[in-house]
Amino acid sequence: MISNVFNIPFGVSIQRGDANNFQAIQKFGYNSSVGSSFETIWDGGGDYTFITSAGTATATSSDTSSDNNGTVEIQGLNSDFDLATEILTIGGSASTTSFIRVFRAKMVNANTGNANVGTITITVSSTNVAQIQPTYGQTLMCVYSIPRKFRAYLVQLDVGSSKDLENEILLRIKEIDNGNAWNTRSFITTRGGFLEKNFHVPEIIEAKTDIELRAKASATSSISGGFELILEKVDQS
Repeated sequence: MISNVFNIPFGVSIQRGDANNFQAIQKFGYNSSVGSSFETIWDGGGDYTFITSAGTATATSSDTSSDNNGTVEIQGLNSDFDLATEILTIGGSASTTSFIRVFRAKMVNANTGNANVGTITITVSSTNVAQIQPTYGQTLMCVYSIPRKFRAYLVQLDVGSSKDLENEILLRIKEIDNGNAWNTRSFITTRGGFLEKNFHVPEIIEAKTDIELRAKASATSSISGGFELILEKVDQS
């Protein structure tokens, strides 16, 4: 009933499927060695590369004897910029889907034990687009791209640092169909610890836009971060 929708938080309504045409996205990431220049908060370290041409994806492990024949689910956008998901065999064949973006990967079945033993790397056209560190079972990457026919509302971001250092954090976006320039949409300075920013007036991010959370520190530090989006399907065709 409609009354039940408005008696619980909107986020819970989305997750229950009560809010038609809306879905929630939570992105969280980690970079174990952030230096004095901006780099992406993701488990691959350094700057994340957004590929420019769609291609098939493959999953490989740094420990082939332990991880090969396990399976991993990759999530991203296909060549039409529509949401796409596929399960790949580690060390096996390439995907049947042609991916233009991959923004999450997670273990489904481990070949040894109950987690990945080595580093799992997802590549598209020889570019590292996602990485799962040993035993983590899922990517930690503050990277996302808005599917076509959707609009996103940025409602929250957070950052944490392992050391009491001066940190600068920026969230930037690039509209794929509107030039090639990155635009900063939020900037935070903090000294160590954990900080959360809530957008009481959400930032609007249009379809086919890349989002990336970046950081730099006054000395090398491990930094975590995350952001929350609400996606609204705006084109029902």
